[in-house]
Amino acid sequence: MENLEILALRKFGRFNVEELERIIKRYSCIDELLHSDENNGKATRFKKTFNPAFLEEQDKRLQKCGGGIITYWDEAYPPFLKETHDPPPVLTYLGNPDLLKKKCVAVVGTRKATTYGLSMTEKIVDELIKMGMVVVSGMAFGIDSQAHKTALNGGYTIAVLGTGVDVCYPASNSHLYREIIKKGCIVSEFPFGTSAQKQNFPARNRIIAGLASSTIVVEAPLKSGALITSTIAAEIGRDVLALPGDVNRRSSEGCNMLISCGAHPIVSIPLLWTMFGLRSPQNAKVEDPMLNLFSNGPLSIDEIAELTNSQIEDILSKLTELEIKGKIALLPDGRYNKI
Repeated sequence: MENLEILALRKFGRFNVEELERIIKRYSCIDELLHSDENNGKATRFKKTFNPAFLEEQDKRLQKCGGGIITYWDEAYPPFLKETHDPPPVLTYLGNPDLLKKKCVAVVGTRKATTYGLSMTEKIVDELIKMGMVVVSGMAFGIDSQAHKTALNGGYTIAVLGTGVDVCYPASNSHLYREIIKKGCIVSEFPFGTSAQKQNFPARNRIIAGLASSTIVVEAPLKSGALITSTIAAEIGRDVLALPGDVNRRSSEGCNMLISCGAHPIVSIPLLWTMFGLRSPQNAKVEDPMLNLFSNGPLSIDEIAELTNSQIEDILSKLTELEIKGKIALLPDGRYNKI
């Protein structure tokens, strides 16, 4: 069965991956299904609502925008997204689909971003690009747009839309939209030409979370799509990181709440490298002999004492000095590691 037909089955029948797999194995095309005795609820709905003109219209839109369609069964389907509870059976895209299989990190937040939020988004994304990560976001105003813009300056980004990939939303982001198509990837689970509809955006958020190994919430109030994304990320076993904010600002309430619920706090930009299990290039050359002790990973104070044959008081003094310099970090389990 062709990918356009699978897109039609998804739209008119709302079939999930398992249901579509059974249909694809049983029928070679939509016409066979339409003339079959298949009469379960979704199949009946599909037969009643399917509009044959949809296939021709979608094909014209696809050719016009130069996009593509990936199904769950294609090799190009993002492996991280495949591991989620409710993966979209079909994705439409513009730009470079190879990015969908790269190591991705989601960076999300409020549309009404503060100067602090925008500045920290830029700093965080700069570091992610240096790590070789692809930045995923939703192309909304505020934090999302800042994440995409920063990523395009030397790196790669994926924008997940709640519209068809050929519909720029918000329309005023048209320049950013075109730049992402040129240097990144636009992706959606909705057919070409789908306009902005409120109910589509929570579904969009699950794709943002599903594409990424980790989700970073930079700035968000308690009622925010970014919190929906982070909740989904936690539910599917992905790491959630949040930037602590001013307790008097509504725009920080969501991040502070996430941290209180167990999200990893981003307390410094250099520490991001350690949080992702990487070593910062700016700290690659070290002169202090104690830093060499961490070559094989984190160490407890007792382990350091055994390796150096030093007094605990002297070790604590040295560790504090290195921590202040941003050379090491105290981990949640009480051990130290090099940044």
